Amino acid sequence: MAGRKDQIYLQALMDAERPARMVGLFTGHAMKPQDLERLVRACVGSMRQEDAGASLTLSPLGSGFPPGAAQRTWRISVAGTAESAPHDCLVQVFEMRDPESPHRVLLDHIGGRDQELSQAASHLQQNAQTYVSIASGKLDEQERIHPFQNLVSLFASALGAAIVDPAAAIVTNDPGEWAEAMEQSLQIEKEMGALRR
Repeated sequence: MAGRKDQIYLQALMDAERPARMVGLFTGHAMKPQDLERLVRACVGSMRQEDAGASLTLSPLGSGFPPGAAQRTWRISVAGTAESAPHDCLVQVFEMRDPESPHRVLLDHIGGRDQELSQAASHLQQNAQTYVSIASGKLDEQERIHPFQNLVSLFASALGAAIVDPAAAIVTNDPGEWAEAMEQSLQIEKEMGALRR
């Protein structure tokens, strides 16, 4: 029940707020959902070195259902500066052993693309302890793309995590490489949309 409710938020975002992206972070750290607050605080500190007005605001979505179940889904509002409008992202945290974790579907999908991606996905399956998904919609303007990229890059760097982006067909430990591939995939999606008109 809890897993289905967590996935409803993600599916609604991916379906309704196009162009949308979901990336998976795979880390060797055993991370519990409550560790997300510490991670956010550390990332805010890093962001504020660049701009004192930067912020990340963490809000739980839904709740741990049934009672006592762990919170797994949050909204994080990202603002790179005091003047910028916050952009909302959906974040979910799962232990790799959790049978309700959606990471298997993601790894099967990316692994089915080619041999190199399949090997990278297999390595992640064997070595990661925690899966963190980060999703965002309305990625049609740089003002919304940059906060999403910043959040993914900060989390990946802090966790020493590999980034899996099925839309950009990439598995990497390099946030810069991922950001470039993501922008290219958004540009291709935009051009394909223009061709359909």
